[in-house]
Amino acid sequence: MKLGSFESVHIGAPCLLEALFRKESNCPQRLEIKPWKAYRDYRDEAYGLMILEGKDWQRVRSAFQQKLMKPSEVMKLDRKINQVLADFIERMGTVTDANGRIEDLYCELNKWSFETICLVLYDKRFGLLQKEVDEEALNFIKAIKTMMSTFGKMMVTPVELHKSLNTKTWQDHTDAWDHIFKTAKVYIDKRLSTHSANPADDFLCDIYHSNDLSRKELYAATAELQVGGVETTVLMINSQVLGSNEEYFDDGKQFKPERWLQGRNSINPFAHVPFGIGKRMCIGRRLAELQLQLALCWILKEFRIVPTDLDPVEMNHSGILVPSREMPVAFIRR
Repeated sequence: MKLGSFESVHIGAPCLLEALFRKESNCPQRLEIKPWKAYRDYRDEAYGLMILEGKDWQRVRSAFQQKLMKPSEVMKLDRKINQVLADFIERMGTVTDANGRIEDLYCELNKWSFETICLVLYDKRFGLLQKEVDEEALNFIKAIKTMMSTFGKMMVTPVELHKSLNTKTWQDHTDAWDHIFKTAKVYIDKRLSTHSANPADDFLCDIYHSNDLSRKELYAATAELQVGGVETTVLMINSQVLGSNEEYFDDGKQFKPERWLQGRNSINPFAHVPFGIGKRMCIGRRLAELQLQLALCWILKEFRIVPTDLDPVEMNHSGILVPSREMPVAFIRR
């Protein structure tokens, strides 16, 4: 596919995806995210896991991997995840209308996810699930959405041109990242100061003091984790095509959640890759899966999820895959 100056090859067959990842190196390269690099260079900030390459990527990845990819470590976070979910379920009861509809379900899910990742990273609640919503957290979510939309534009038109002309797209992108980094720095510095005597007691402090990381690298990697807690970036793997391939999924275009109750070995692992695959698989995968599994337990215990119409929901690509309209679901109290 060619969009402006950006050319890409999209893989839509599990066999090709498997062949590619069987050959990957110890430090595989990722798609170059030029707008993110341009911002880091402009503000003299470090690169995070999304844009680092080679030995530096491996070093920073290893620093976070023990805490985020080891199942026994991730399971220790269940108390914090459940704490946020308890508030989320209570909020669902107040924002659903008489028919069980939530006006902006996507926004509510963003709030839940943001609260969770912030509690994990900073041991702080922002109050997004309360009646009086914290303006700081809403502005952070807004900054992430602005950053994602502007980065998409600069992936298909030269970022150097936007920067040299100081276009509104570049200004908005820079302002959004400024806000994201400012927030991350404030709370990281606070954690490092509070737990300087016993760093092992804190999630981020333990990572920082147990590994060869600069503070700038900690800022960058954590900011990207926080971004990933609200929105998730995608590789040039056509996950939508892979996930609806009739060769690997019967009635692939139909909503049949029971297909995931089949035996673990019955689904080709290269046909379902929402977190990527291989050595550069999303480092937040284990945390995200635990969040989703616990959320389903809480929601299904309290509500029946029912469709409100049977019209198809298409997918739009806006830096990430998003539904083309509000999800046609309602939550009916059991």
